[in-house]
Amino acid sequence: MTGSTGCSKQAADTKQKVEGLDKLGQIGVISREEGSGTRGTFAQLAGFVQENTDKDQTVKDAKIADDTASVLNMVGSDRSAIGYGSAGIMVSDSQVKVLSVGGVEPGKNNAGYPLSRSFYLVWSGKLNDVEDDFMRYIRGAGQEIVSQSYTAVGKQSSFLSLKPKGKITVTGSTSVGPLLECLAEEYMKLNPKAVITVKQTDSSDGIRQTMQGKCDLGMSSRDLKDNEKEILDYESIARDEIAVIVNKENPLEDISLEQLEKIYTGKIKEWQKLYD
Repeated sequence: MTGSTGCSKQAADTKQKVEGLDKLGQIGVISREEGSGTRGTFAQLAGFVQENTDKDQTVKDAKIADDTASVLNMVGSDRSAIGYGSAGIMVSDSQVKVLSVGGVEPGKNNAGYPLSRSFYLVWSGKLNDVEDDFMRYIRGAGQEIVSQSYTAVGKQSSFLSLKPKGKITVTGSTSVGPLLECLAEEYMKLNPKAVITVKQTDSSDGIRQTMQGKCDLGMSSRDLKDNEKEILDYESIARDEIAVIVNKENPLEDISLEQLEKIYTGKIKEWQKLYD
């Protein structure tokens, strides 16, 4: 009798959690573009990357967003939508809310959150003086800036710039880009002889342009592939979580990796069938 009572209570709680989903209709799937490191990492962690390939199985009729800001706008304007993006940028507001995943909320230093990844800078060959000085800043004093919105990967320490003169071009991930812009701005205050330009495209483009010598540093929000590791040097500069968001009118508060996989591969197309 005790076990039966416990199961009944759990079923009642589950029903309460999803009350109102039937009013939302078909799920509006919002995905990042191909080449996005956030998309690649999300698909890998949620379990819908094809074996022996780099292809994810995102449903073909998903609406595509080129950056986190676009995801926020698209989900905020569609009560049936679901999307994902960098937790360091994406926050709940009047139009969207961030879901827990598997009962765990995204957040700095939250080791139990299942959608966690590293931010990387990549380069080819030996760093020149100004590049090396900038990297020293990021590893030390720059970690204070990292810790404001992300999880630091090193201890904050004092930094004395050698003030080398030069230009640095940085290209890649739109998730890493806002952090790099902040780091570059603060570094250039310490070294006025440096000029750093940050161009946001996507992770794969940043890695490709670095290999081709078209930029000095590449930004990636996904792990490097084996062939990329053979060509490039790389370093983690921060830890970030991928946040899952829905419209504020959606009653859902928590979602599982299995449910995300089914939504993003089209196995679940309607909100009311989420718990079938």
